Amino acid sequence: MSAALPAPDLPLSHVAFVTETLGDIAQAVGTPQFMRAVYDTLVRYVDFDAVHLDYERNAASGRRSVGWIGSFGREPELVAQVMRHYYRSYASDDATYAAIETENDVQLLQVSAQRVASELRHLFFDAGDIHDECVIAGVTGGTRYSISIARSRRLPPFSLKQLSLLKQLSQVVLPLASAHKRLLGAISADDAPRDELDLDLVAQWLPEWQERLTAREMHVCASFIQGMTSAAIAQSMGLKTSTVDTYAKRAFAKLGVDSRRQLMTLVLRNASRRHDA
Repeated sequence: MSAALPAPDLPLSHVAFVTETLGDIAQAVGTPQFMRAVYDTLVRYVDFDAVHLDYERNAASGRRSVGWIGSFGREPELVAQVMRHYYRSYASDDATYAAIETENDVQLLQVSAQRVASELRHLFFDAGDIHDECVIAGVTGGTRYSISIARSRRLPPFSLKQLSLLKQLSQVVLPLASAHKRLLGAISADDAPRDELDLDLVAQWLPEWQERLTAREMHVCASFIQGMTSAAIAQSMGLKTSTVDTYAKRAFAKLGVDSRRQLMTLVLRNASRRHDA
């Protein structure tokens, strides 16, 4: 019998804290609560005021095109309003992040308000009283994803230790952002709720289930994927919660899954296959 490899000398309390917090993000993948989960988790490690996730789209013209996955912060309404304008009008032309190249390695860039062009600074940094920003980018599935974490003037600039910690955490968050984008799509900055191309991906999964599921079973599964509870689904369908649970049990049996988590795993696997095809 061979000797087992030694386990890392890590306090179990530290491991438990990391898995618990990052697990909250993983469970929110594909639901409207994803950005809130990202914010609530990361702010437990490093204090900040707003977080944004985006990715670079392949534009036929060769021009840089940035897609918006979502934003959240201490003032959610203000953050959403400011960033909707940013991604609609400026993101694809913003040269602030030109130093980040499309490579496989995770890269970090610290942006001070003093380095930002005056118009951008006035519209976006000053609107949220932002003075320091940490941007981390990495490639997943051939696409570059970025997370931006911003601090207002109530906080000092990020320290080197804090930047290093955020970079390490982002190596988990960015792949989860990729999975979330494939499931739920990117946000349209032009008032439409989602990009049509990304909605097409979701629409392509459900027809595969039509032969196995009834219309109501499909509706319940789709609602679970969107993060709704059985009670909320029951209210939206005008049914009892117990009836929704019955539809869910029937659907799960047909799909070969036992829980919502396994349902999400099935959808993620299908999304990955379509993404790689």
